[in-house]
Amino acid sequence: MSKELQKPEQSSEEVDLGQLFKLIGNAFDRFFKFIASIFKGLFRVVLMLLIHFYKRFVWYVGAVVVGVVVGFIIDKNSDKLYGANLFIETNFNSARQVYENIKQLHELAFIDQDSVELGSRLGITSQEAAKIKGFYIEPDIDENKVVEMYSEFYLHLDSLSRTEMSYEQYKSSLTSYNFKIHRIGVASTDKGLYQKIEKHFVNELSNNAYLEELLEVNTQNLKRKDQTLSTQVKKNDSLVDAYLKIRLKESDKEPVQGSGTNLYMGNAESNGLIVDESKLVDKRLELEAQRRAVYEDLVEQKNVVNVLAGFPKTGYDIREWTDKMKFLLPLIFLGVTLLSFIILGLGQYLKEQTK
Repeated sequence: MSKELQKPEQSSEEVDLGQLFKLIGNAFDRFFKFIASIFKGLFRVVLMLLIHFYKRFVWYVGAVVVGVVVGFIIDKNSDKLYGANLFIETNFNSARQVYENIKQLHELAFIDQDSVELGSRLGITSQEAAKIKGFYIEPDIDENKVVEMYSEFYLHLDSLSRTEMSYEQYKSSLTSYNFKIHRIGVASTDKGLYQKIEKHFVNELSNNAYLEELLEVNTQNLKRKDQTLSTQVKKNDSLVDAYLKIRLKESDKEPVQGSGTNLYMGNAESNGLIVDESKLVDKRLELEAQRRAVYEDLVEQKNVVNVLAGFPKTGYDIREWTDKMKFLLPLIFLGVTLLSFIILGLGQYLKEQTK
């Protein structure tokens, strides 16, 4: 009796498994057919496009040729856009003023197109100023310099701030004003204009009464420091001469045991030591090094804005391929031709459907 009951149960399990595998097989079959239908559809679309372009090959070639010819004529008769860069170094935290002045000059050239005011500021005629199309500025970022800035910043942090401030956080917090070296670009249709405007342009960048006063005071302070150091050098030399004279006098005396003055050089120790001449020599070298540093500061801080690299004699073509009509017009004509055929084909299809 038990054997007869087991047979129907086994057969029902086999039927269930068979149906499950059949469903899985059908699902895979439909999936692969779906993928195949997509590729077939894409193939048909590509084939229809190839047939379309093949039948109307002359039209499309003609559109491209006309676009190239017309674009070449337009490019030849239109003004080219030239550009050149000026690299500057800002002193006395003047980067904000420089950026504001650049924005104002760009406003005059690009938006207001006020060639009279722009020409008066740059020392050129209004006709020449009208050829200037824009002013642009950005910091010249050196990754190594950023690391140095972060290291110096990190040293001044307390222990808690050091754990919270990472290099990436510090780098993201920097603004254009935190950098001293900046690249200024000028766009113009006159390639020989750049050196004409450089002198007045640089003066216009730092046009600020406070910065000019700060520059004057800083220059005076550096000159006073140099005068003080020069006086100290002279006094140091006088001391050396005086001690040499004393040494000569002492050397002419007859040596008496237990009396007289003993002179020593270098680091020798003695209660009768008059002077350690090596210290005087070291002091003079230190003073001369300080004077050289002052001379460097006088040059580096001679202006509010230092020009590290001036404008070249002539500008260079800065147009992209999208700005050249000989490349842009063929694409436009090709697109218009394709759109025209699509509209005509759609109209013909709709007409057939209405019938």
